[in-house]
Amino acid sequence: MVISIHVPKCAGTSFRNVLSDQFGSRLWLNYGSIFTEADFRPELIPENTACIHGHFLGDAFDSFVPRPHYMTWVRHPVDRVVSNYYHCLRSPDLRDDCCRRLHEEKLSLRAFAELDWMQNLATRYLAGKAIETFNFVGIAERFDESLLLLGRAFGWATPPCGPRENTNPDRLTPSYPLSSADYNHLLAHNQLDLTFYRTAIARLGDALKVAAARSA
Repeated sequence: MVISIHVPKCAGTSFRNVLSDQFGSRLWLNYGSIFTEADFRPELIPENTACIHGHFLGDAFDSFVPRPHYMTWVRHPVDRVVSNYYHCLRSPDLRDDCCRRLHEEKLSLRAFAELDWMQNLATRYLAGKAIETFNFVGIAERFDESLLLLGRAFGWATPPCGPRENTNPDRLTPSYPLSSADYNHLLAHNQLDLTFYRTAIARLGDALKVAAARSA
């Protein structure tokens, strides 16, 4: 079974379409049903499910799937925080604690980034699992390259790249423009995510080199 962990604002919405093409009715979108291992109830999972994708912690299904294929996407942590900030401003979900505090307290970007749940969000979602645990880690900024490697690794027909979804329509550059002070402030609060991200970038580079050598 494929367990695809959707870290917020890390290309998970776009990737959902790829998984839907591959798995069809065997894809279960888990948004709000099971978030932690304590929430797990096997009866919630539809029969014949071959892939679970959604917002949940990386160990939520450890007791149910003995040897899953883990997948996820990551993004530079500064861009992820800023994207999350503007997403909450643009599309508020007041059921979310961080989003609610943002609006009730009119938080600045820095104050939002200092909220506990916003710090190292990716490694929180991945439940501290080492990158070696994951059969695939996509890089949001290198979406097309990541999908190409995914298709080759799993023997899937080359997944369609298609348009990215759930992106900020007002952002005109690949990264959000920030002052150096703001950038460093956000980065300082996400060092665990930065380490994981850099490791994922290096792994993607190694895989691309291997793929290039095989096709030469």
